[in-house]
Amino acid sequence: MTHKKGTTVSDNLQTTLLDERNFLTGIVHGCLQELIKSEFDRFINAQPHERSSERRGIRNGSYTRTLKTRIGTLDLTIYRDRQGEFQTEFFHRYQRSEQAFMASMLEMYLQGVSTRKVSKIIETLCGTTVSKSQVSELSKRLDKQLETWRNRKIMDSYPYLIVDARYEKIRTEQGVVSQAVMIVVGISENGHRSVLSVEMGNSENESTWGDVFKKLKDRGLQSIKYVVSDDNKGLVAALGRHYQGVAWQRCQVHFIRNFMTKLSRRDLNLYVPLLKDIFVASDYQEALRRKNLLIDRLEEKYQQIADWIDENIESCLTVFHLPAEHRRKMKSTNMLERLNQELKRRSRVIRIFPNTASCHRLMSSMCQETSEMWETGKRYLNFEKEQNITADNKNKKAAA
Repeated sequence: MTHKKGTTVSDNLQTTLLDERNFLTGIVHGCLQELIKSEFDRFINAQPHERSSERRGIRNGSYTRTLKTRIGTLDLTIYRDRQGEFQTEFFHRYQRSEQAFMASMLEMYLQGVSTRKVSKIIETLCGTTVSKSQVSELSKRLDKQLETWRNRKIMDSYPYLIVDARYEKIRTEQGVVSQAVMIVVGISENGHRSVLSVEMGNSENESTWGDVFKKLKDRGLQSIKYVVSDDNKGLVAALGRHYQGVAWQRCQVHFIRNFMTKLSRRDLNLYVPLLKDIFVASDYQEALRRKNLLIDRLEEKYQQIADWIDENIESCLTVFHLPAEHRRKMKSTNMLERLNQELKRRSRVIRIFPNTASCHRLMSSMCQETSEMWETGKRYLNFEKEQNITADNKNKKAAA
């Protein structure tokens, strides 16, 4: 009998999960409604009819507000206080990147550059048809928020920067072109990451990167000690012009990839491990010793590649001047590459943005959400240990 009852319960559950169309909608609606109620309770700071000196207001009914999601349109109850001071943050914080994504998709649709597939996606996202005025209002609101975020004052100190760019296809009057999305991530003295800059440019030259760094300086970014990026000549030149004396690290991962393109396929397993062995050395002097060993080996067959290594690898070894605990995460742009992969995952659905503003909107909104997650999450690096070691060394010198 027990087995039979269990089977019946399982069958009923399966029927509910698979056959009930509104099952997921009901769960999401209930969770969101509970979040809004909890937010209102915290605002009032008292239970219904409770007499308390800490009460902030009197409950005064409610009204309904609509939220469009991927699972359909939800009608949510929003509570009022008598003075009308309560404003839920829920709708303001709800998926900025989803809104930007929606706006980009809708612009494609309205400007006649969409496909049937895009139209279906829009219907899924919105659950209803939209007008040009709705798209314009959504875009305008998002652009104002994102512009404020991009131009915010930089109050903290960021000793480390990771800089990279990716390219997106943009529709212009001259046709479809590739434009650079230039991103700067900073590691603050408390060890947390922040996206400091998201800018668009026609290319990665000294002028466009110069505009990025000048804007960062104007917003208050100072005291930079170390920057890691790929070997973009315009970027490096602009960095040297606006932040003189900053240590520059060439991304080791990009360097390895460049090295591999210079070798014949049959020699990859012979020489690439020797290059990687340089980058995992215990210190700078040991890295130089291993570099010389690689050059000696290369000269037997690849004299030009040996000369290229000798002339260029020094910029990949700057990381050895950082604390040992920081080197693994600061030897390459891999951390920023992971963010770029997430940006690519979203942008490849759109394929071609209808204009630069549409692309800037989506990239910025996703970077803002990621930055807020980083800033309130786990520390990326620990600077306290380095500061303690420096203080101990100063004390020892003073005592001597």
